[in-house]
Amino acid sequence: MKTIDSSERSGTAKRMQQSIQQLPHAVFVIDQTGLIVEGNEPFLYATGYSEEEVRKQPFSRILCGYKGTIEQLYGEWLKQEAETGSPMEVEWQDKAGNRRRTLAMIMLQQSGAPLYTIHFFQLTREATASTLPERMAHKLMSEANLGLVLLDAEARIVDISLNACRLLGIERLSALNKHIDLVFAGIPEEHRLIKREVLRGVRHQNIATSWTNNNQRYELLVDSNVLQDETGKTIGAYVFFKDITNIRSFEQKIERSDRLAMIGQIAAGAAHEIRNPLTSIKGFLQMFLQTFAENRMERERTYTEIMLTEINRINALVSEFLLLSKPRDVQYALVDLNMVFEEIMPIVESEALLNGIEVELLSKGEFPLVVGDNELLKQVFLNICKNGIEAMGDRGRLQISYHYDESGDRVSINIHDTGPGIPPYIIDKIFDPFYTTKEEGTGLGLSVCQKIVHDIGGQIRVSSKGYGTTFHILLPYL
Repeated sequence: MKTIDSSERSGTAKRMQQSIQQLPHAVFVIDQTGLIVEGNEPFLYATGYSEEEVRKQPFSRILCGYKGTIEQLYGEWLKQEAETGSPMEVEWQDKAGNRRRTLAMIMLQQSGAPLYTIHFFQLTREATASTLPERMAHKLMSEANLGLVLLDAEARIVDISLNACRLLGIERLSALNKHIDLVFAGIPEEHRLIKREVLRGVRHQNIATSWTNNNQRYELLVDSNVLQDETGKTIGAYVFFKDITNIRSFEQKIERSDRLAMIGQIAAGAAHEIRNPLTSIKGFLQMFLQTFAENRMERERTYTEIMLTEINRINALVSEFLLLSKPRDVQYALVDLNMVFEEIMPIVESEALLNGIEVELLSKGEFPLVVGDNELLKQVFLNICKNGIEAMGDRGRLQISYHYDESGDRVSINIHDTGPGIPPYIIDKIFDPFYTTKEEGTGLGLSVCQKIVHDIGGQIRVSSKGYGTTFHILLPYL
């Protein structure tokens, strides 16, 4: 007898899983001991089981208490199919104990560990939706650009749309017929997008909220309500959510542009008037500094150095004002991000070393070419890396990576720190001019970064779950 090792067994099961998930009708897989090892989405939908509930259960639980082994069942079905020339009609039962009959066929997979597949050809999502409302609900779940989740009275997910899976960052198969406490395990109730309170009659209508999924932050509009039968008894609930991230981002961009334009009008008129007296003051202070040094007047020399430092700080602030105040002549060109990070990493690593921070660059020289301004992009990356280092204090890790955006036309440079994160009530304000949580911050650093990225056709997003922060700089690439 051939010995089946674990790698061959797992490889066969994986190929089997991939193939049955493509089928439109209900299919479940049984091993040679008679235990169910896999079921596809139509099977879970028809039977009402979740993946965990049905896995490793005897196949007789579905086939109405069949007493024989799976090998005996296989032999009996093959014999009857040969006699009748058509699939068997069998009786099966769902989780609630309801019994039905359907045409079925059994097949044997012999490459590797023996696996049996039972096909219920008449059990598809559309076939089981007998009424017009059910068929409409099926269309909403499979095709509409909406996040839709249906719950039963026990807060189990009985259906979930493909778009909801994308936004929530979960797999449809692993969520069907599972309690929301298990689907969202590890996320506190108050931070969940789908809460048990909806079953208690707490209704939401056009509630704006934020949701972070796989380092991607979404702005959503949420509607939810209970579902009741003709007697008024609650039998479930629904949650709708619409992705308005792009709309919200556009509104914020307009709002910030208006603020920056106002700041620009003030800055353009005041910057030169501020710099002229500063230049004179700085010149005299430098002369005093030299005199104090020659006469060994240490206290006076120290005071003068402090004044010069503060004047340089004012000059830097005025420079940031000027950058915000006028449209910059951006030099669009192909930029090799690998060279950009090669030049700035020594600066980032030296500052990180002083603070006990570990820096990890995950690109391995594989950044794509982007369209932008080389020097301005350096300024953006340095500023955000510096912010991350300062946020972590004296320990942590700064990680730089990239991925391609879902739209396919932009690359996202991700700068992640392991700091305390950004509270939800602050995260929407961090790009506002003059907003800062630093004692000596100007509140213009991130505003400048955002303007630079927007001017070259990109976008900055930020996500934080309370245990770290990730900035995503999305840039057009070739």
